[in-house]
Amino acid sequence: MQKQLADTKALAENFSGLFLDLDGVCYLGEVPAPNAPEGLERARALGLEFAFITNNSGRSPEVVANHLTRIGIPTNAETVVNSAMSTAHQMRDYLPADAKVLCVGGEGLRKALGDAGFTVVFSADENPSAVAQGLSQDVGWVELSEACLAIKAGAKYFATNIDATLPKERGEMIGNGSLVAAVRNATGVEPISSGKPNRYIYEFAGKYTGMTEALAVGDRLNTDIAGAVNGDIPSLHVLTGVNSARDVVLAPASQRPTYLALDLLDLSLPYPEIVTYQDGSVDVATAHACVEDGQVLLDGLPVGEVVSLNQYRAIAATVWNFVGDAGTVGQSEALGLPNFTVVR
Repeated sequence: MQKQLADTKALAENFSGLFLDLDGVCYLGEVPAPNAPEGLERARALGLEFAFITNNSGRSPEVVANHLTRIGIPTNAETVVNSAMSTAHQMRDYLPADAKVLCVGGEGLRKALGDAGFTVVFSADENPSAVAQGLSQDVGWVELSEACLAIKAGAKYFATNIDATLPKERGEMIGNGSLVAAVRNATGVEPISSGKPNRYIYEFAGKYTGMTEALAVGDRLNTDIAGAVNGDIPSLHVLTGVNSARDVVLAPASQRPTYLALDLLDLSLPYPEIVTYQDGSVDVATAHACVEDGQVLLDGLPVGEVVSLNQYRAIAATVWNFVGDAGTVGQSEALGLPNFTVVR
């Protein structure tokens, strides 16, 4: 029998700071994510420092900080790290300090490139040494075509991130990765990206903010959590954004979070003891989960449409034990798991 021991102190108190994703964790477009302001207020009261780390390069840190403050999460621009900043920093390893860079993106990317010393241009006719692509609502056929022309003429290709979608109030909308896919399809060139799931943005954020022993908090498995796994950083997944509880349970090892939560309120609560038995079954508080005959059972019964947070944690742990680090569970053979809802 193996145990992950419970801690009587709040989960957040095991760390000196938080690497917080924005879209889907702190906010959903113009509104706060469920319980985000209160959850972060409690975490701040416990003495934690925050760094807000986002793949969204469209806005400057000042604009992001103002947005967070307006929705009830007081923030300084110095604590915001976006993928435009990490990309501009990364590009210094490839380009001369004053190189021309074709910018395909918004204000955040233009500012980051300028701050890094690059000469920002908007036409392939200016013979840029590189193309930097980030998300902006103003990017369309003209801008993408300029990027294609420059890349085919030999410009090095960088993308701030490759997120296919962006969570908003109405649901998931087009992300930078979907626009990158158009340029990749037209040129056959794979961009260099510093954003999550690349560990580079986390490493850059640590250096930029001076934060150590941080917990990465995210909603998207293939970026936030995968980036933390790649960077050997402990992670917490919240269910306020893109990926569902069922997605988490069926995730490959490269995308499995260290801790599971409903939302940011769980940062200020103790994390329960997880007891694993030799047969791979798991106890979390009063919840018992196991896999029998190719089906996940919760307290001896098939998993229902609504489960508690600790039941969810038990389900995930026993499935991960069953699959192992090298295995995966396909959606078509998902151990009988429905699309269940988690409640506190």
